[in-house]
Amino acid sequence: MKKWVIISVIVVVVGGGSGWFIYSKKNNQTQSVMATAQTITAQKGKLEVAVTGSGSVTAVTDQDVTAADTKQIVESVSVTSGESVDKGDTLATFENGDVVTAPKDGEITKVYAVDGNGVTQGKVLFRMEDEDGVTLPITSEDSGSTSGNSSAENTGGSSLVADSVSVKEGDVVKAGATLVTFTDGSILQAPVSGTITSLDVKSGDSVQSSATVAHMTNYSSLETTISVDELDITKVKVGQSVKITASAFEGQSFDGTVTKVSNEGTSTNGVSTFDVTVKIKNPKSLKIGMSTEASILIQSKENALYVPIEAVYKNGNEKYVLVPTSTDGSNQSTEKVTVKTGITNDKSVEITSGLTEGESVEIPSVQSRGNSTGGFMMQGGGFPGGFSGGGFSGGGNFGGGRNFERSQTGGGQGGK
Repeated sequence: MKKWVIISVIVVVVGGGSGWFIYSKKNNQTQSVMATAQTITAQKGKLEVAVTGSGSVTAVTDQDVTAADTKQIVESVSVTSGESVDKGDTLATFENGDVVTAPKDGEITKVYAVDGNGVTQGKVLFRMEDEDGVTLPITSEDSGSTSGNSSAENTGGSSLVADSVSVKEGDVVKAGATLVTFTDGSILQAPVSGTITSLDVKSGDSVQSSATVAHMTNYSSLETTISVDELDITKVKVGQSVKITASAFEGQSFDGTVTKVSNEGTSTNGVSTFDVTVKIKNPKSLKIGMSTEASILIQSKENALYVPIEAVYKNGNEKYVLVPTSTDGSNQSTEKVTVKTGITNDKSVEITSGLTEGESVEIPSVQSRGNSTGGFMMQGGGFPGGFSGGGFSGGGNFGGGRNFERSQTGGGQGGK
């Protein structure tokens, strides 16, 4: 019996010692984490608010050129607006000798044809009012052939024969440059300025009107299309300034302008994004396909008074900051000062009333000392040691999410 008593006493002593050791270790680890506060001053300067997104570089102009865009060149126009004509009278003559004639008796009310201009198939050249008061459009298809090459049948028609090709792949051409001349006298011009990236016709080829003759890309006129979150898209407008960076050019930025905002979004995992097209003003060495990050300037304010976003607390509808009132060694008192805020970005918030330039405000920080290997999670309420004024809701997530204010759930003053 005495032996069992001795063993019981030993167990109690060992158990108690173990409990004390665990408590002591836990207590020491708790004390190794402490809350401190930093002081910063409200300052004035330029405050900008931006919406960001990522995308890639594309060409503004990247298109096919088809034989349907062939033109006949007007050599001369024979009538003027208000002139009376008889059926069969010549209205215009093309360089290949084809003519456009009046389909009926009547009066010419509008003249669109101009000497030297190119005319595509179906383009309205004149309007006339016949004897019954009906207004008729007259196109290049209302032509008769005097040269044996009928533009009514061939210009942009079912088939054309290439007479000569004036460009080759890789050529850089201006809008309006002649690419192909056909045997009927019609020509195919470059619809835009750019580089001929492919050419699918040679002299003597028969070309269908719907066939692609060439492809053009303008490498000097580039844009990027970025995806913008649905919560930000209403702030984006055509004409806003944009700063663009590219992964391939670290440390460089490019200026741009918003040229298009999509009216339809794309939903992925319950989150919708909208495409925003940005024209790059001076692409320099940017190449098509490069990855980009774009920052669209939404708001900008000169001489704004601002503080870091973590300095602003929110309690219901009230927003306030903590202003140091005195410093006595390690003890510091603070006063709650109600403020009004203006524009805000992900780092700073404008103070429109309640503070003056150079006035100090307190921002919290957490310091760790000792060799504790465990993580530290700040729970709602207060810090160890009575630092409860901040009331950091959500475990100390400063400035996270989409709201700049930190919620205050506790009392008024802190840091005493």
